Amino acid sequence: MRQNDPVTGLYRTLIAFAAVGVLILVAGLAEFAYFEPVNSSGLHVHIVGVFRYDPATHQTSGPDRQVFTRSDQFAAEVDWSGLPSNVVVQAVWFDSFQNVVGSAGPDVPSRLAGDRLIPAKVPSGLKFHLPGEYIFAVERVVGGQPVEVLARRIVEVQRS
Repeated sequence: MRQNDPVTGLYRTLIAFAAVGVLILVAGLAEFAYFEPVNSSGLHVHIVGVFRYDPATHQTSGPDRQVFTRSDQFAAEVDWSGLPSNVVVQAVWFDSFQNVVGSAGPDVPSRLAGDRLIPAKVPSGLKFHLPGEYIFAVERVVGGQPVEVLARRIVEVQRS
C-alpha cells in the first residue's frame, strides 16, 4: 500500500501558482515590448535655467535656481536654436499633482523662438504656488501626443 504525502498537494499548488506568475510576467513583457516606442530621435534641447520671474515686465532675474518659495514667481528659459525646424515640440510645467501650470506650443522651434521664457503660473483662485516638486519638460510631439522628452528640469517649491 502507498501512503499519500500531505505535502504533494501543496507542492503542486505552488507549482501551478508559479506557472501562472511566469505567464503573467511573459504577457507583461510582451505587452511592454509591443506598445513601448523604441525610436528615439536623439534630439536634445538646452534649458538655460529656471529663474525668478516678474510677470509685470516679463523678465527674469537672479541666478539659475532649483528651490523657490511659494510666493516666488519663476520661469524656465529654453534655447530652441538647437532643434531642427521640421520637428514639433512643446514645453510644459507640471505641478505636484501633475496639473499643467504653464506651457508653450506645440509648434515648430522657429515659431517658439519668441517663447524663450515659459513661466509657471499660479493656479486660479490662489495667491501662491502650491508646495512640492514642479517638473518642466520639453517634449517632442507627433500626432498631437508627446512621444519623447527632450529635456527636463525639476524645481522644488518650499512651504515657507
